[in-house]
Amino acid sequence: MVSTFYFALAAILIIVPDASGFDLKSKSLEKSFIQAEGDTVIVGSEGANLSFDVTEIRAEAGSTLTIQYVNRGDLPHNVVIVKQRSDINPVGIAALQASQTGYIPQDDANQQRIIAHTELTKPGETVFLTFTVPPPGTYPYICTYAGHFTMMQGDLISE
Repeated sequence: MVSTFYFALAAILIIVPDASGFDLKSKSLEKSFIQAEGDTVIVGSEGANLSFDVTEIRAEAGSTLTIQYVNRGDLPHNVVIVKQRSDINPVGIAALQASQTGYIPQDDANQQRIIAHTELTKPGETVFLTFTVPPPGTYPYICTYAGHFTMMQGDLISE
């Protein structure tokens, strides 16, 4: 199994049907932008919209960040953080052939492009992805389910 942990990432994935029983700290400034301070940020999608409700997350390099993804949509989705913008298309296209692995490409070339990812999340589910924020830079995040990568995009900005 090829590891998706880069930059000393420690990813923890937990799938829960309903996150209402969790006591989580979150920092939310506005719907499309979140300034993270080593806490949990909540990202979601709704209905048939092929978009994340938060398209920019700012976090301190080296801090521990948890992305709580809440799927309020009608389709499965995931959150896949890639190293650079030029990685979006190769990972997204390879994911079309990766239905057996939750739309996460398993080949070495694409694994090298992925920093971290959630599991595929069904409508109504919530997943958590905890990792160490990589060095300063902009790291796109996308949904790789069935071609969604062309529209479901955001940026993790490490400062």
